[in-house]
Amino acid sequence: MSETGIPALSIIIINWNAGDYLHACLEQLGAGALPSAWEIILVDNASTDGSVEAAIRDFPAVRWLQNNRNTGFAAANNQALTVAKGRFVLLLNPDTEADPDIVRAMIAYLQEHPKVGIVGPRLMSSKGRLQGGAAGYDPTPQTIFDYAFFLYQIFPHSRHSLWLGHSFYAEQRPIRVDWVSGAAMMVRREIFQQVGLLDERFFMYVEDIEFCRRVRAAGWQVHVLPMFTVIHHIGRSARQREAAFYAANIKSMDIDYRQRFPPLTVLWLHILGSIGFSLRYLLYTYLYWRHGAPVFAELRRQWSTCVRTSVHLAAETLHRWLS
Repeated sequence: MSETGIPALSIIIINWNAGDYLHACLEQLGAGALPSAWEIILVDNASTDGSVEAAIRDFPAVRWLQNNRNTGFAAANNQALTVAKGRFVLLLNPDTEADPDIVRAMIAYLQEHPKVGIVGPRLMSSKGRLQGGAAGYDPTPQTIFDYAFFLYQIFPHSRHSLWLGHSFYAEQRPIRVDWVSGAAMMVRREIFQQVGLLDERFFMYVEDIEFCRRVRAAGWQVHVLPMFTVIHHIGRSARQREAAFYAANIKSMDIDYRQRFPPLTVLWLHILGSIGFSLRYLLYTYLYWRHGAPVFAELRRQWSTCVRTSVHLAAETLHRWLS
């Protein structure tokens, strides 16, 4: 505990059938010998794979909240936030591996930069592949256009996209962005008291983008810290329901679009998304044809689902607009 008796850090992990990834996540954090100034709150969304029972058996210091159904990412985090006591809060996916020294460095960065309210690390796969969805800029017609046509990769310093361009992560310096991923997001506790909790209209995905928007509107900055790396075995929970979860991402974007834009703009955003996803589908179709690697087949299926969902939502938007 800190001198005031308040934990310096609350780590919140939402589990849904994360299997051995959850155990590895807790082990990497040192949950077996947890620093006295930290607390870990684990919310289980009705898992059936025995992952949470194994975690509680091996890491008794972890606080466990059990749900009888899958309430979603935002709602489960809010459940933990109502009991979290730390001056800083780290939202962490169960399929991540975060070194405690990296966590301490993120706390130190917030302490040294009082205008920064949220930070996130660079996310890498276990094979060293950079994950572009670690941070980015607010979805608007311009950023979605630049994302759809890869312009943020071709002109990284002049075109802002939904995702931050890969080249920025190589610079190893803090970058001011609009949002960082909820897979590994550290937030000052006072911010939740100031702007509220995560928006539970989002079952999964985009709640981090919407939350960071409110935080920026309240005068805080959001920074991604490429010099700090967290391993993310991306999509562990999503792969359990394959197409349903890929579609959920696009549907969450639709909720966000409709909150902020008129129907014609929402239609245009879905058309742009359909084009961008189609280009990626064609790219991975070619790569699978050329190399035959299963990962390309999986990515092709992912983008195919995104195309179909975007086209469907575009048609729905057009129907609502014409009605």
